[in-house]
Amino acid sequence: MLLWGSLDSICFFGYEKKKIIGFDMSKELSVYVHFLYCKSRCPYCDFFRGIMPKNFDEEEYVAGIIKGIDYAKTLSGKRDIKSVFFGGGTPSLLSDRSVGKILSYIDKCYGIKKDAEITIEANPNTFEIEKFLKFEASGVNRLSLGVQALNEKNLKVLGRTHSLDDAKRAMDLGVEVFDKFSVDLIYSLYGQKFDEWEKEVLEVIKRGVKHISLYQLTLEEGTVFHKKKIKEMPEDESVEFYKNTVELLRNNGFERYEVSNFSVDEYNQSVHNMVYWEGDDYLGLGKGASGRLKNGNEILALQDGKIDEVLTSEERALELVIMGFRIKKGICFDEFFKHCGIEFFDFVDEKKVCDLIKDGFMDRSEERIWLTDEGFLVMNKIIYDLV
Repeated sequence: MLLWGSLDSICFFGYEKKKIIGFDMSKELSVYVHFLYCKSRCPYCDFFRGIMPKNFDEEEYVAGIIKGIDYAKTLSGKRDIKSVFFGGGTPSLLSDRSVGKILSYIDKCYGIKKDAEITIEANPNTFEIEKFLKFEASGVNRLSLGVQALNEKNLKVLGRTHSLDDAKRAMDLGVEVFDKFSVDLIYSLYGQKFDEWEKEVLEVIKRGVKHISLYQLTLEEGTVFHKKKIKEMPEDESVEFYKNTVELLRNNGFERYEVSNFSVDEYNQSVHNMVYWEGDDYLGLGKGASGRLKNGNEILALQDGKIDEVLTSEERALELVIMGFRIKKGICFDEFFKHCGIEFFDFVDEKKVCDLIKDGFMDRSEERIWLTDEGFLVMNKIIYDLV
C-alpha cells in the first residue's frame, strides 16, 4: 500500500489518515545507514548495487543521509539511539570524516547512547585496513569484516580481492582496535572438505575473534555464480557441514544465538541485528535501505528513507515469525502481540506446533517458543508449513 502527500494529511488509496503520532518515545531506536557501492563485484553476492563511480561525490552522499535523518525524525520523534550500522555495499569505502559527520548528526538530532553499538562493514583489503584506527576514532566500536575464506584457493573461487595475508593482518588489527569484532565466513562450496574448513574456522578463533557469522553459499538469481550455473554442494552434505560446524564452535566456546551467528557471550552478540530479529523499530537511511516503525496500531514500512507502505497486522506477523525463529531464544508471545496486535496462536496453527514439539523440532514455555538444534536444520520448511 503506497502513500503520498504531507505528514499532516496522508492519503492511503481513498482514505485520509491523521498526522503521524503515537510513537513510544521511551522506546529506543536503531539506525541503518546504507552505502550502495563496492570496489568490485563478488560472484556470489545478490546484495550488489554497483561499482563505486570514479567521480563519486562523497559530500553529496553525506548531505543526502543528513537530509534523510531530518526527515526520519519527523516520523519517529526524538528517541535514544542504541545502535547504528553502516552496511552495504562496502561502507568502509567512505572516509572516516564522513562516517564521523553522519554519527555526529544522528547524535545531534536524536542522542546516541554512551554504550550504543556502532558497526561498520569492511573488507580485508589494504586500503581499508589502513582506515581501522580512523574509523574507531570517529565513533565506530564494532567492525564486521568480510573475510569469507582463509585459504588462497577459496578466496579465488569466491572472487575476493584480498590475500590470505591481508585477511590475517586485518583480523589481528580488528581484535586490537575494536571493542567488538566479527568475522564473516562462507561455507558449503562445491567440493569443500570439512577438515579444510575446520582449519579456517580454528584460524579465526585462535586470533581472538569473539563473533563469527557463517553463510552457506547459495546460487541466488542474478548473481554471477547463478548465471554461470556453478555447482552447489549437495543439500545433505551442506546440512552435515552445518551440524559439524555448530559442534566445532560449541567445543571452542562459541554458542549459536542466531541460525548464522555465533558468539562467545551475550556481550559480543550483534545488538543491531537483534533489533531486526526481535521486531523492534529501526530507521533505514540511504537508497536501498529499509526500516520499520510502529505508530500506535500501525506498522510503517520504510524504503529508501521514506514511508513506502503501511503493513497489515498479518504482514507484520509473518515477518516476526520468519525473523523470530532465526534466533535461539525464539519468539516471545507478549512481544509478538505488541509488535503486530495478533496473538501468536491466532496466527500460527497450534496443532502443527504441538506436532513439531512432539517430533523434537520445537520447544516452548509459557512465555516463548523456539527451535531446537534439529529444528534449525529444517528452519525454512518449518516456517513455510506454519504460515
